[in-house]
Amino acid sequence: MRGPGAPASLLFKLIVPATAVFIVTVMSLIAVVFSDPRAPVARFLNTYGTSLLVVEFLAVMGLSLLAMTVDRIRTLRELNNSSKENTEAQEGK
Repeated sequence: MRGPGAPASLLFKLIVPATAVFIVTVMSLIAVVFSDPRAPVARFLNTYGTSLLVVEFLAVMGLSLLAMTVDRIRTLRELNNSSKENTEAQEGK
């Protein structure tokens, strides 16, 4: 079984940048409220901001669920393998 010092899987590492992009988008949308509405970034975010947030939210949720699922499968597989090894060791005595 994975201990507390074991390295995180790649999927857990991908959640961090995906969440960072989501946070930057939210902060940008807040900044657009106080900026010049004619600015190119403001127009882009006014047009596509909601779509960006939905896609980024789904990406973060999808990565999170996938990472937890993969981690659970690996944990169960390791538990199964260790219980088989214990059973074989006990039978060999």
